[in-house]
Amino acid sequence: MLNHASYGLAPLDMLEHCAALRRSLESDPNVALGDALQTQLLSIAERVAAELGLTDPANCALTSSTTSGAAAVQRSLPLGRGDTVVVLDCEYSSVIRGWQRRCDEVGARLRVVPVPLPLHDEAQLIDLLSRTVDGAVAVFQFSAVTSSAALLMPVDALAAWGHQRGATVVVDAAHAPFHIEVGAWRGVDVAFGTLHKWLPVPRAVGILWASAELAPALRPAETSLTVDEPRLAARFGWPGTFDPAARLAVPAAIDLYREWASAGAIAHCEQLADHASEVLSGIGAIPTGGQTLLPPRLRAFLLPHNDIDALRQRLLGEDVRVWSGRRDASSCLVRIATHVYNDEGDIDKLAAAVTAGRAASGSPPTDSP
Repeated sequence: MLNHASYGLAPLDMLEHCAALRRSLESDPNVALGDALQTQLLSIAERVAAELGLTDPANCALTSSTTSGAAAVQRSLPLGRGDTVVVLDCEYSSVIRGWQRRCDEVGARLRVVPVPLPLHDEAQLIDLLSRTVDGAVAVFQFSAVTSSAALLMPVDALAAWGHQRGATVVVDAAHAPFHIEVGAWRGVDVAFGTLHKWLPVPRAVGILWASAELAPALRPAETSLTVDEPRLAARFGWPGTFDPAARLAVPAAIDLYREWASAGAIAHCEQLADHASEVLSGIGAIPTGGQTLLPPRLRAFLLPHNDIDALRQRLLGEDVRVWSGRRDASSCLVRIATHVYNDEGDIDKLAAAVTAGRAASGSPPTDSP
């Protein structure tokens, strides 16, 4: 299992903890889903903000998912006719579609900037943006860690580029919390993300945080009973009838994650990701980013001369679970995430499946880049 970062993968103990929370809620929902729940959720949002090093816990909220957070931002930010929204083409496809829909409604323009793979360094990306985008920008949105290409983006440098053009800077942090440091980001106006990808909490829990100046403008995409609450966490605390068990399980998941970190398990995951880069590069897979753009526990590779359908069938047959996608007519992408239950044997099994595919297609071996 090398794809937990797509959907999250909670340990059995956490699944049972969440089930116990749900049984408690169901024992008396008239009381359990009332004011006491909102008090609990406010407290949990504050703890998450503190754990992540966010400067103002009052401007942090739990959401249903990354998608719901993205929708709230897209619907809430002021945008008018003639404005320009800039995103990168390695953004999550539904997020790009959400911005396109919003731009179409108000007569704004969406600029999707193509990012070459492999991307070598920060300077190449900033130069690309400067050559591609001219004039003022209303909104600039990018991922802290891109999804399919698994690129660790230079958040501070990109935020500075956006502000130089007058943009509100929005970060998709789906792969950020409890994976990379977020508290030290400079210049980010608003970010949406998820907790269940890298924190061992059952699906689904999202997160939204904003600057003190922007937080009052953010509203959930759905008009719920709490949509006009003054605090951001309360505003997103009741998105209609929903199951809050996963949100209530977040404190226990943080405690477990801290135990893993203290025991050295998270550091081992990072070492294993580096090992995967070495092994897969050695058989001709091409890392999508230069060394400074590699996330700690998420890596993606270009596979030249590989048919995506044949690759997926081969991986399923070998019981190897990774994310894969088509890059172009003759190459594809694979992305891995390393977790506490992985070892070097998992990487070797993936490498063997990729090597077998090259042999079956008759492709020549590729030198390591």
